[in-house]
Amino acid sequence: MTKITLENISHSYDGGKTWAISDINLIFESGRRYALLGPSGCGKTTMLKIICGALRPTKGKIYFDDVDVTDYPPEKRSVAIVFQFPVVYRMSVLNNLLFPLMNVNIPKAEKLKKARHIAEMLGIDNLLDRPAHRLGLADKQRVSIGRALVRDVDVILLDEPMSSIEPDKRYELKRLLIEVSKDMKRTMIFVTHDQTEALTFGEKIAVMSPNGRLLQFGTFEEIYHSPAHEFVGFFIGFPGMNIIEGKVVEGGVDLGPFKLILKEKKLPLRVGEEVKIGIRPEHIRIALSQTEGYVPFDIVYAEDLGRRSMILHLRNEEVLLKARISKEVSGISKVWVKIPEEYIVFFDKSGRRVA
Repeated sequence: MTKITLENISHSYDGGKTWAISDINLIFESGRRYALLGPSGCGKTTMLKIICGALRPTKGKIYFDDVDVTDYPPEKRSVAIVFQFPVVYRMSVLNNLLFPLMNVNIPKAEKLKKARHIAEMLGIDNLLDRPAHRLGLADKQRVSIGRALVRDVDVILLDEPMSSIEPDKRYELKRLLIEVSKDMKRTMIFVTHDQTEALTFGEKIAVMSPNGRLLQFGTFEEIYHSPAHEFVGFFIGFPGMNIIEGKVVEGGVDLGPFKLILKEKKLPLRVGEEVKIGIRPEHIRIALSQTEGYVPFDIVYAEDLGRRSMILHLRNEEVLLKARISKEVSGISKVWVKIPEEYIVFFDKSGRRVA
């Protein structure tokens, strides 16, 4: 098992004119599951290439345990990669699994035992005689994962391995990967732009910004309830966190058409400074009639999610909100809204959390 440390990692593909990733500092502890989450183009795959040795970072160092492997080629690192589109050879599933062991100096019987064990673990032991290239996408990806596991590497990198697979097969494959991680104690790093995949797979999640910076690294609870940046709050959740711009005033925040009174929280900002408040849609309180302390909002659109769950798209002048509720609002054009102080997160004008 291997601990991976990224120390001040930055990379540019054009000589420093633009940066794919900037100043990344991360530690992936040995034998744990991690997710790299962010929108397309944020540098997730660049980080995988640096970890596996296919790319030398423009700046910074990478360590496996306490060994500086920055200049090590891929073959000197105990790493395997599973790609977005499954890569299988035009041979049987068994021979695909045996292929990475071709140059390993162990008896043939032991190679067969390892291949069959991995196949059983991944639920493809009944497909061993089938031509791998004729399988469905989900089974091809299992074969690809099997080839990575059979090598006894310390680190498995998964580059959006679910995105090309039929939706009904993704849950099963993700469950298998989690079980494999627990059973084999491999360090796994899972790259995805899908928050559900990241939140259900990763024990800890690294959230990347569109410009290649690390915004937050933590558990689902930390990232969801205490986002370190407004992008994290907005990117995580369905729908994402409401972000409303305002200005600090005595006793609260001026949001334009109404003032948010703060009784408990103290803002480390001066009166007149710009501030942004973040509130999750499910934390907004809704009343169907005029209520003291509540602010009127027009219903722009009511989105029915089924199972007595709705998302209300609301407007009060320039303030837009999304609220997730379980009330019936058919035929109603207006509701009254309260933003509970205990659930509010405050960001400065740069987007960084301040309270």
